Amino acid sequence: MKNLLSFDFSMSKPASCILFNNEYHFYAWPKDFNEKDKNIFLNAGVNIIDRIPSVSLKDIMQTEIKNASNLSETIILSLKEYLTSINYVAFEGLSYGSHGNVILSLAGYRYIFQNDLSKYISNENIYTYSPLTIKSIAGCSKKGMTKGDMIKAFIEFGPDCKFRNTLKNNPEIFQTKRAKNWVVLIDDLIDSYWAMQTMIKKENII
Repeated sequence: MKNLLSFDFSMSKPASCILFNNEYHFYAWPKDFNEKDKNIFLNAGVNIIDRIPSVSLKDIMQTEIKNASNLSETIILSLKEYLTSINYVAFEGLSYGSHGNVILSLAGYRYIFQNDLSKYISNENIYTYSPLTIKSIAGCSKKGMTKGDMIKAFIEFGPDCKFRNTLKNNPEIFQTKRAKNWVVLIDDLIDSYWAMQTMIKKENII
């Protein structure tokens, strides 16, 4: 098996799945993440990386570029031990259901990050798949299926690793006590896993 890297990339909660020497690793770089939730994921084997605090400059464009560059730098430094050995990278495509400046900012952050990433992995080996395509690989593309179904599919069919095993054996750890909703970040991590599985299948990677 090749060494693979995949992302569910966003400005506030980027998450990544790594398949390195046949072992799965999960990373995330959430913004303003509370200590309680952070410890839930750390105890489940997920690497939660602290971010450089956001800056606010006089010029909006300068602010966006600086914050995007800081996030990109943080991710690259976090994954540097893997990057020189990674063969292929997968991204979940941007959610074009977003509107206005949000989608423009997200695209800008993604372009800056991929440009930095391409110093380690050729752009020819970086693939992007639509959210619907990724859902179909997870078996969750039928009308009415939600992020919750993606999580359930991961629990049932995901890899043998500490994150998935903890989630499978103790799902209540990752749920709110009252509403039993999944805690923030779990869907992003799992989407990054399914993005990788999509690349494996679509590009016939073995």
